[in-house]
Amino acid sequence: MCAGLGIAILVALALHRVSYTRLLSASVATPPASAVGFVACGLALMAVGFWVPRVTSILSMVTLSMAVALAAERAFALGPRVETLVAANLGAGDWHAIAPNTVVVLSLAAVALLMRHTHWWFEPRLVDIAILGSIIFAIGAVGCVGYMTGVPSYAWQSRAPMSFLSAVCSGVLGLGILMSACRYSELDESGIPRWFSLVVCTGAVAITVSTAVAYLCGDGQAWKPAEMIGLMPMMIVSWMLAVLAGRQARRSGASAND
Repeated sequence: MCAGLGIAILVALALHRVSYTRLLSASVATPPASAVGFVACGLALMAVGFWVPRVTSILSMVTLSMAVALAAERAFALGPRVETLVAANLGAGDWHAIAPNTVVVLSLAAVALLMRHTHWWFEPRLVDIAILGSIIFAIGAVGCVGYMTGVPSYAWQSRAPMSFLSAVCSGVLGLGILMSACRYSELDESGIPRWFSLVVCTGAVAITVSTAVAYLCGDGQAWKPAEMIGLMPMMIVSWMLAVLAGRQARRSGASAND
C-alpha cells in the first residue's frame, strides 16, 4: 500500500495533476522526493516478505542516502538539490518543501529495513525494528489526526508541513514494519511477541513527543484552543497505553529475570 500510494503520487506529478497529490483541500501537495522515498521503503518491505534481503538492503540504502542528503541540505543550507533533481526528472516543476517529519520517517524506516539482514532475521534485534516501526506509525498517526481535527500537528516546520498522503504512507509503513517484526518473533503463552508491551509503550510516548515537537517547532502559539480539544482523545488514549504497556513491560522483564 505504501509503495502503491507513492507510485500513484509520482504518476500524478508526472501528468501534472498536482491536486491529486493533496487528496484533502487542507493538505499541501506531496513532494516528489517524499513519494520516491515511500516507494523505495514500500518495495523494500515487500522484499522482506518475499525473502529477498539483497533487494531490501539496496532500496533501504538508497532511501537512507537520500534522507541524509536532505537533512544535510537543510542543516547547512546547501539545497535544495535532491528535491530539485527528483522534480526535474519527473517534469514536476520547482519543489523544495519536503517536511522534516517526513525526513525523520524515511530515515527511521531505512534503518529498520537495513537491520533486516538474513543473519538477524530471527534474532532479538527484531524488537529494535518493531520499536522503530512504532515510532514511524506514531508520527503518521499524529499527522492524520491533525488533518482530521484541523490542528497542524503534522507541521514540524510551518513552511514545510507534512502532506496528508505522506502521513498516511508513514502510518502504513510503520505498521508494516511492526507487523513484519512480529511475524518472525518468538511468541509468549498468549500468542503475542514477548516485547510487544515495550513497543506499544514506545509508540504511545512517540505520539506525545511528535505532538509536542509540532507545537514547539511549528507555529504552536497560533493553535486554536477549540480545535486542540480534538487532540485530547488521542492524547488520553496514548497516555493510558503508555502507562499500562509500561507496567506490563516491567512485569515481563521482572519475570524473565526470575
